[in-house]
Amino acid sequence: MAKIKTDLPNRASHAIVNELKRSCGLPVGDIADRLKMSYMGIKSQCLALEKSGHLTSRSQHVPNGRPRLIYRLTAKGQRLFQKDDCRLAISLLQEARKLFGSAAAEKLLFLHFQGQTADYLRQIPPEATPESRLATLATLREADGHMARIESGCLWESHAPLDRVFETFPVAVAMEETMISKLLGVPVTRVVETTGDHYQIRFEAFHCDPQVG
Repeated sequence: MAKIKTDLPNRASHAIVNELKRSCGLPVGDIADRLKMSYMGIKSQCLALEKSGHLTSRSQHVPNGRPRLIYRLTAKGQRLFQKDDCRLAISLLQEARKLFGSAAAEKLLFLHFQGQTADYLRQIPPEATPESRLATLATLREADGHMARIESGCLWESHAPLDRVFETFPVAVAMEETMISKLLGVPVTRVVETTGDHYQIRFEAFHCDPQVG
């Protein structure tokens, strides 16, 4: 799981921030249902987190009903989730370019993703169905800190621990996409969705048909 910094006042606020990180925004009622806590308790925590600058809120129109107040993480709230510093990795990749040529960093990144692919494949049975492969991969990526989940037959991730490497070496984005495609056994498209300060990554491959009966 993604590590969260400890500068929040209590466990409830930690839980709320964690749920919002995994979503595109939620109303108090939904947060309360997910955390099995009282509506007023969650409301009080959200107001405090909004006052401290970790959350923002906006009204969402609902057909045939009163508007809902949706809470989302702010940039300050996003910074609660620790990312790998990556300075050493980036420095080494840049030095490799200087010493061995412009393609050296890309070759090292290729070897990294090749090794990570092999590690994941050892944990995914070759006879697994597409749905089973997706479920196993989501579990593995969650354990690696990507805050992964399955939604509408796609792999969604709410955290990117190595995004500073990806920013410095954009070729890594395609390499990760290729890795996920190989692991799922189907081509995928890596899509980054942003809403304000919030982002989510979707690996769109296929949509599982609902079970009948």
